[in-house]
Amino acid sequence: MSSLAGRIAIVTGGASGIGEASVRLFAQAGAKVVIGDLQDAGTLAKEIGGEFVRTDVRQAAEVKALVDFALAKHGRLDVLFNNAGIEIHGPLITTDEAQHRNLMDINVNGVFYGLKYGIQAMLRNAGPARGSIVNTASVAGLLGAPGLGSYNAAKHAVVGLTRNACLEYGMFGIRVNAVCPGVINTPMATALAPVPELLDRIGKAHALGRIGEPVEVARAVLFLASDDASYITGAALTVDGGFSVGPSPAAGMTDALGS
Repeated sequence: MSSLAGRIAIVTGGASGIGEASVRLFAQAGAKVVIGDLQDAGTLAKEIGGEFVRTDVRQAAEVKALVDFALAKHGRLDVLFNNAGIEIHGPLITTDEAQHRNLMDINVNGVFYGLKYGIQAMLRNAGPARGSIVNTASVAGLLGAPGLGSYNAAKHAVVGLTRNACLEYGMFGIRVNAVCPGVINTPMATALAPVPELLDRIGKAHALGRIGEPVEVARAVLFLASDDASYITGAALTVDGGFSVGPSPAAGMTDALGS
């Protein structure tokens, strides 16, 4: 397992799903973890020997306060995982405008604020390597998907922010990458497909024939956050069981051998 020994890390959206799995893995890898979320993650923070700061990533002042807390408590910030996000569904012309704005505030502006204040903090670190940031995008940030217009737009924006921040701050020793999960077994996915049979059908659209588990994404996040990925920046790493490659034969087409 990649090491984060002695590192100070922030994880937004760390109370559940991919965020929670990453919090646990970061702690196992030796990091001191500060969790930012609207959901109460106090018990989780105590369990892993970290801290919880209630944070609404829609508010720049709250994201700044989260970063300021880590600096005041630990003296620096080494790793930031901008993970908080939501999803809405429906055709573009029937999408509620208030829900669209809320999604953009969380999924795009929340990442922007994290990058802004996280990079400001990391620039204080001694070089040459000053920090690593990972953003949660999605295969929806690389592809189109009917019924996910707002979500797709937001995740494409996350990939764009990732690449731009990589170019602007790579020379200062700050790496910025994104993970692009497929469908993962999180509360977001089960809300989309509350019937197990439907999740099974969705899983068959992935080359591996199943949806992913949060820890499988968390392992990729840990790798990108660690020195094992010291020459990787600006990447949008798919962690999608092959979903973005194309339709799986298991999704109803002939099998891979043509029988």
